[in-house]
Amino acid sequence: MIMLMVALAVNAMGQTIVTDSLAKIALGSRVDFVMDFSGALIHDYSESDFARYEKDWKEDKPSVVRKFRSAANLVLDKELKLGDYPEAPYRMVVTVKSISKSGFMVCDVTMASRQGAPYFRVEDLKGSSDSFFTPGTKLARIKVWSALTGRALGRLMKDRL
Repeated sequence: MIMLMVALAVNAMGQTIVTDSLAKIALGSRVDFVMDFSGALIHDYSESDFARYEKDWKEDKPSVVRKFRSAANLVLDKELKLGDYPEAPYRMVVTVKSISKSGFMVCDVTMASRQGAPYFRVEDLKGSSDSFFTPGTKLARIKVWSALTGRALGRLMKDRL
């Protein structure tokens, strides 16, 4: 019971929206999407140490990024298109701060114009789930929470467009 209450309290501590100018962006705009794990603690390891510990990380990392981006795009429903668009007028950087042993992910997100004008920034973005238990391997849990966190980002953004 205590664990359930702690999990609910942690999930209730939501993200903080620092900058919100998404309404100024034309619907249907493309956004170059980058996900940065370089400063993340993954299972209490740095990314490089986690890659040595979990040998499949280098192969699975692109699918973690795809699941996050796909989940956000599914919610955004083409109102914004996040992807690999190096020529796009906007750039979004998702900075992963931590991934717990259960796969729970916390990130900061910044979206700006190519000239650096900020449009959207959220700190401590977290996904949510009805289940407190995520079955599967370490990497499977990371992928599940990546999609849940991407979906949370898509919902935040869609509400502000």
